[in-house]
Amino acid sequence: MDLNLGLNILNKFMKNLNILLIGFGPHARRIYYPIIKNEEKSLNAKIVYAVDLQSQKQIIEEYLQKRSEIIPIYYIKNTYKKILNNKTVSALNKVIQEYKIDGVIISTEPLSHVLYADWALSKGLHILMDKPISSVINSSTSEKAAEKIFNDYKYLKVSYLKAKKRYGDVIFSLMAQRRYHPAFQKMKNLIQEVFQQTNCPITSMQSFHSDGQWRLPSEIIDIEYHSYNDGYGKCSHTGYHALDIVPWLIDGAEAPDKKINNVDIFTNFIRPKDFISELNLKDYKKIFPNFTKYNIYKEKEFRNITKNYGEIDAFNSFAFKHNEDTITLGSLNFNHNGFSQRGWLKPKADLYKGNGRVRHESYYIEQGPFQAISFISYQSTEINSKKKNKLFDIGGEYNLDIHVFRNNNLFPKWKNYQKFSIKDLDRNIIKGYSRGHQEDARRKCIVEFMDLIRKKNIKSISDYLDHERGTILLANVYKSAARRFKNKNPVVNVKF
Repeated sequence: MDLNLGLNILNKFMKNLNILLIGFGPHARRIYYPIIKNEEKSLNAKIVYAVDLQSQKQIIEEYLQKRSEIIPIYYIKNTYKKILNNKTVSALNKVIQEYKIDGVIISTEPLSHVLYADWALSKGLHILMDKPISSVINSSTSEKAAEKIFNDYKYLKVSYLKAKKRYGDVIFSLMAQRRYHPAFQKMKNLIQEVFQQTNCPITSMQSFHSDGQWRLPSEIIDIEYHSYNDGYGKCSHTGYHALDIVPWLIDGAEAPDKKINNVDIFTNFIRPKDFISELNLKDYKKIFPNFTKYNIYKEKEFRNITKNYGEIDAFNSFAFKHNEDTITLGSLNFNHNGFSQRGWLKPKADLYKGNGRVRHESYYIEQGPFQAISFISYQSTEINSKKKNKLFDIGGEYNLDIHVFRNNNLFPKWKNYQKFSIKDLDRNIIKGYSRGHQEDARRKCIVEFMDLIRKKNIKSISDYLDHERGTILLANVYKSAARRFKNKNPVVNVKF
């Protein structure tokens, strides 16, 4: 090989990648920035510039000051939910030239995802973007707004394909970390094994996620992080993970003559008006002696302000069908208002992890008479880096177990029961490198993104184009909710 050619190839792989971070909020401060900063040398990547709202300047500067770090940041004065004005576009264009930007991480409020992704694609920049692809104001109360979620997907799909044609192999990945999680990859492999031997699809699936994000009534109105005031809530927050992973798992056992091509969707939401009936102001006064001093809104005022707010909890039923025949029944249920470890009246500064948030997550998957898979991950306390005991037990920070049951009377080579712990699947946890198995999965997504930019011979696990089905589910869960909100028939059927 020619020496200069070899050096050029080596430089391509070793070149330090310059990353623009758009959105420096709680998720970026916990995941993107520290992971990339702490692993700059191994990743050969660096966040060289950031963008956020002027209103967040003090919080971001305090965060960087605590870390004794400096990064240039462009602050936008006003909200950027609707448009990118010419001044902002001009500033961003200048940044990508001056700082030789290779890729963009988009971690803003989802209302702004499409705007920034469209701009980045027009410049041929590689993108790693938070889920969901899009959120739309009033999507839980307006059918037209709900439909726009999938229209946004289609719009960016066109932009993405144009960018690929114009600039070459542009990368556009989504941070859907469960696809990178070894437990979900293990479950998909187990499903594929049984499918290959029996041709049996997934016949039913139940999913549950609760994050214990307990907010008191005034906070429902006044706290903007993972809020409800734009007419959507839990399904667009952590709920999208299940809406994405369920079709991803189903895809592991789809035969051509049983391929799912449409789905019936029926949903029920708990909205703030229901929430205030579950625990009313009198109840809160008994629980918190100083509640009256802290509470801002009377019940009538609360109900009036929140009447068009989005969902706190969502229970969703699905019938995944091949033509007229149901192949897979699904129940995907999401709670913000679930088991929590919050025991204080005033919220703490860290709302992402630090305000009593505790995760409970489970899946139960059946493949007819051949296999049942139970996934359980239950925490009993909030994450505490100092706690080192019983981390893998039920209630521990790292708890995650998969129980597998198989019909070994029919197939004697199968084991009738197996258990897989996260210790068996994620070696980083054992070695002491882990920040939690979900964070490990997020890190894998970030590493993959950098490798994809360098054109290493790998395929993206979470390419934008692979999120069509998940986006269809999200859009039509909201369409069902919007129909119920207007007292219409809430059952929605949609092509899949």
